[in-house]
Amino acid sequence: MKTNILVLSLSDQMGGAEQCLRLIAAQTNAQMLFLLSAKSSKLSEIDPEKAQYLSKSSLLMGFIRLPFALYRYRNFTLVSSHAYLNAVIGIMGRVGYLKGVLIVRESTSIFERYNGLKKRLYLLLYRLGYPALDRVICQSNAMASQLLANATYLGENVVRVVPNPLNLDKALVMAAIESSPVVGQYICAAGRLIAIKGFDLLIKAFSRLLVQHPDLRLVILGAGPLHAELNLLIKELGIDKNVMLIGYQENPYPYFKSARVCVIPSIMEGFPNVLLQMMAVNDSVVSTRCAGGIEDIPGIIKVNPGSVNELYAGLQEAMLNKNPERSAMDAFLAERNPGAFIHNVFSGLPSN
Repeated sequence: MKTNILVLSLSDQMGGAEQCLRLIAAQTNAQMLFLLSAKSSKLSEIDPEKAQYLSKSSLLMGFIRLPFALYRYRNFTLVSSHAYLNAVIGIMGRVGYLKGVLIVRESTSIFERYNGLKKRLYLLLYRLGYPALDRVICQSNAMASQLLANATYLGENVVRVVPNPLNLDKALVMAAIESSPVVGQYICAAGRLIAIKGFDLLIKAFSRLLVQHPDLRLVILGAGPLHAELNLLIKELGIDKNVMLIGYQENPYPYFKSARVCVIPSIMEGFPNVLLQMMAVNDSVVSTRCAGGIEDIPGIIKVNPGSVNELYAGLQEAMLNKNPERSAMDAFLAERNPGAFIHNVFSGLPSN
């Protein structure tokens, strides 16, 4: 395993990409460099002696300070995620400032998620930075295909599909630490409160489900800019006594474990790490086909994204049926262990 590794992240705010980067750092005993220190919803279990922060005020200041901070790491293997940061790292590699191995992780299917001016900006950033990268990690075959179709200058030997990892043993321990504070039967969802996560569609589908299950609750974990808008929707539907927006939870596993059903309502994702977390501790999981690879997951109920009707039907099915495929779900999760993930990320690359 490489010894001179630096893991870079836009911030230390809890998110799927940030969790993967933290896992890489923990598994390789690497330093972590954060461009911005988040004000809330922070990653846990970060060794303060191995963490460096470039700014407490703005991401822009973090980017300005980044080249200076990287001087001592110029010959290291660098690992990053998020398209802007990946492109900047690549540009510094192209001009010869960075001389080590450059590994980046795609956090979403950029060229499917955006269009118009924003897509053209991303195309430019990729063209400027990505040719210098030694490895680009995609979370699914679908993500890799869309990347290669839009960044034709990347060789297939550079792009590698490595599915997101899950530490199953740790998930089970975290689920057993405490009990869910929610009383009674409930459906649980989690994620940042932004439009692409589809929580408005879930709330509308849930309001229909209450006709058959009037005592059921919907519990949504997470914070974000749509909190007030979602609260307004809940009140307009007259279901404020049945829906709980309880904000970011450092340990979501007890909520997932005790839920009658866990659900991923997203419209589009790179790959939702929270889906793996839910599967680890709950037998009844509904997910939209919001990312490549979800169709192949055993034991979960899959529905098409962007549809209230589809979510409602999936939730209905989950409420009626007991999942008989626990062993298949466990086998699927076991293949995504952190050790295999780390091996696939680094194998075949030159040493420092």
